[in-house]
Amino acid sequence: MRMVDLFRGLAALWLVSWLVPAHAAHGVYQGTLGKQAIVLTLGSQNALYQGTYAYQRYRTPIRLKPTFSFSNKVLAMDELDEQGLPVARLQFNDLMVSRQSEQVRGNWTSYRTGKTLPIALKLVALVDSDRSWPQPNTTLLQSASTKRWYFQVPMQGNDQRITAIEVVDKASGKPLQTLTLAAPGCLYQGVDMLQVQAEGESLRISLSDCKLPGFQWNEGSGRFEPLP
Repeated sequence: MRMVDLFRGLAALWLVSWLVPAHAAHGVYQGTLGKQAIVLTLGSQNALYQGTYAYQRYRTPIRLKPTFSFSNKVLAMDELDEQGLPVARLQFNDLMVSRQSEQVRGNWTSYRTGKTLPIALKLVALVDSDRSWPQPNTTLLQSASTKRWYFQVPMQGNDQRITAIEVVDKASGKPLQTLTLAAPGCLYQGVDMLQVQAEGESLRISLSDCKLPGFQWNEGSGRFEPLP
């Protein structure tokens, strides 16, 4: 009976550990795709990976299709165009969002032409529930952007909520404005949580699964202002 009870206890422990959500981890990588310099933001939770990358020359985020993967060795993700259709496959080898695997290599393959380019990346920043490395805040690139701006969110390692959105000018790569969110902020949901909607000549910024007010571009002041 004691052995049966032991097996039951272990089974219950395994079930509980499987049901409890794993802590999210988000890594920032810099390196090259072919000969072009890129920056990649990649997050994972419960084997679901979300990512976006940008060529540093153009500063336009390119969204990757969210993908489930249970392998720490190889991760393959589709690159999506503006219509959300897959146009290329990115494969990362020996990828773990941790400081123990700072060098990542792989390849990019076009679905249209079959052309393949090498990928070489290095982990430069990391944030999870325990820490932000190497700085107290890790800035994560978001998938949404406009012709003029792209957006980043800074996160602390001891809190999964974001309290600010950084608006960056594409032309110069310089910050335009930091949008402050009222306490307690918004629970971070990955690189796709930021929504940008065009309404005539104005733009609205909002956050998915977040009840806080969004922001609207004011052409007169040249700044984003909180929605009423």
